[in-house]
Amino acid sequence: MFAAIKIAKFGIQKISDRKAQNQQAQYPNYQYPPPQQYPMQEYPPGLHTQFESAPPKRSNKMGMLTTFIRFVQFVLALTVMGLYGTDVRHDHEDKHTWHAKWVFALIVSFFASVTSAAHLILPFCMSRTSTFASPKLKMPQFAWEFVLCILWLVLFGIFGRMYIGVYPDEDSKSKRGSDNTSDTSSLGDASKITRMRHAVWFDLTNLILWVFTAALVLMSWLKSRRAAPVPDFEKV
Repeated sequence: MFAAIKIAKFGIQKISDRKAQNQQAQYPNYQYPPPQQYPMQEYPPGLHTQFESAPPKRSNKMGMLTTFIRFVQFVLALTVMGLYGTDVRHDHEDKHTWHAKWVFALIVSFFASVTSAAHLILPFCMSRTSTFASPKLKMPQFAWEFVLCILWLVLFGIFGRMYIGVYPDEDSKSKRGSDNTSDTSSLGDASKITRMRHAVWFDLTNLILWVFTAALVLMSWLKSRRAAPVPDFEKV
């Protein structure tokens, strides 16, 4: 019985030694048995602090703020699309010609809604190391958002000139007097004028938000350029 136990121990020891020899031959730099592990407290001060640093709270708050603004942009773009789309739908039902200004408003709001939705969805579908967050895409992203800012500015200018300061006929008599009442029949009925006056301020709000996010993208691109390492051939 004792002889069988000794033989089993001897066989296990031989198997362990053979595994160690094979591992040493396959990985020459591997030390067997592994070296003794020392607690992090015994290392020199400042050696491991860079691995324990947590992400700054400021970047987390800025990310939450940007996500919230993108969501507001998406909601406001859909709102503008609904306000202008009502008149386009009426023209379609009455078999009238679609007005180019209202179609332009639908195009701008559609581009804005798709862009804001992409900023909301893609970060969750891709990893943090994906190309969507690459600094190389910051400049094209800023260029596109700058184009959207120009489109919102043109849209606000078109309809602001048409409807800012204009009231429906029944309100204009009480606010301006019968002598100063202007003919607003060409701009539509009372419900259309009221709806368009609201849409103008939604256009302005969208313009402000897209200018803000475009500025954030530009600052992020400039920051990534400053933090990028300089190639060796440029140091010579």
